Amino acid sequence: MTVKLVYWDNIRGLAESSHLLLQYVGEPFEYEKVPLSKEGMQKWLSEVRYTPGLKFANMPFLVDGETYVSQSLAVLRYLARKFGLMPKCEEELVKSEMIEQEISDLKSRMNNTCYDPFMGIPGFREGSATGVFDHEFLKNQLTARLEERIPMFDEWLSGGGFCVGEGVSYVDFLVYEFLDQLRRFLPSPFEGKANVAAFMKKIEGLKGIREYFSSDIYKAGLYINGPMAKWTGKE
Repeated sequence: MTVKLVYWDNIRGLAESSHLLLQYVGEPFEYEKVPLSKEGMQKWLSEVRYTPGLKFANMPFLVDGETYVSQSLAVLRYLARKFGLMPKCEEELVKSEMIEQEISDLKSRMNNTCYDPFMGIPGFREGSATGVFDHEFLKNQLTARLEERIPMFDEWLSGGGFCVGEGVSYVDFLVYEFLDQLRRFLPSPFEGKANVAAFMKKIEGLKGIREYFSSDIYKAGLYINGPMAKWTGKE
């Protein structure tokens, strides 16, 4: 049975790692996209989040027959097990979990920098009358963090291969996607990081990924963040 990935329309966000994995595997899949609009929000709040079988409703989520998986990392790991892209031994698994959490931490910091938690969203949440969001301050903090951590990724990837082991695993798609989002947002910490650059090109050249990146859909450009973010990633 064809798996179905569900996420907001026209946004890479937290779903793109799983989307890239599916493109790489090459098996048929369905990608259901909910419009990120007032109507789409209402559809999510009144309908989609109450999908029978879906626990801890959030997007992205995955439907595979009678199996429902929510939370982005759980979705990615489920797909990795289904398609044989988990690490091959305990040592590789430990390394994958470490780098998974490191890159997820950086992505979380990016989200905190780009999304105003005090802003009201019509039909979704009320705003704060007293909260103050300082995007530039948070951006400088994230830059400092990247200047510390991206060299660590460059060292980790010094062997010229994938993140762990000799073959592709789920964590490669997670690291690729979040590093790509981060370097588009704050490119300076990535300058001169040859190993990171080589890893990115390696993933971009994989069968399935290469074809997707050459497609009209990808070339048209996707938002990295939603349109309510301070930085959307849409040129």
